[in-house]
Amino acid sequence: MGIGTLHAPTRATVGVDFVLVEIDRQALAAATPDVSAFRSVAARHPELDGRLSIFAYTSEGDVIRSRMFAPLAGTWEDPATGSANAALAALRLSLGSLDELSYTALQGVEMKRPSILSLAAWRSGGACHASVGGPCVPVFSGTIDI
Repeated sequence: MGIGTLHAPTRATVGVDFVLVEIDRQALAAATPDVSAFRSVAARHPELDGRLSIFAYTSEGDVIRSRMFAPLAGTWEDPATGSANAALAALRLSLGSLDELSYTALQGVEMKRPSILSLAAWRSGGACHASVGGPCVPVFSGTIDI
């Protein structure tokens, strides 16, 4: 697997923890969770509380391509992970000298559920902030009577 050069694998959060890993395009396309390896890593890191979510990504020009795997939490792969994308936007901003950045993220392609997200990050009050947005497709609806 080709690891990127922007940063080492990094644990980051905007509420939910993710391990953000920059990898090359071929490694991203071929990625698949090894549940035994996930369990082993989670067992060695009690601070993860038995959860391990890996957000792998690559840069393709002005677009970030990504995949998110969390098989120990019941999510083999997620087609659009707003919280992981927001954490990545804040991390990318924090590693540079810009005061703000914005870009497009593409996720879910390999699972035939492509998702396009708009990311922004900015510095304010000595901290990095991030937002995520994009279109959605309703997949269910319902009502509840109490």
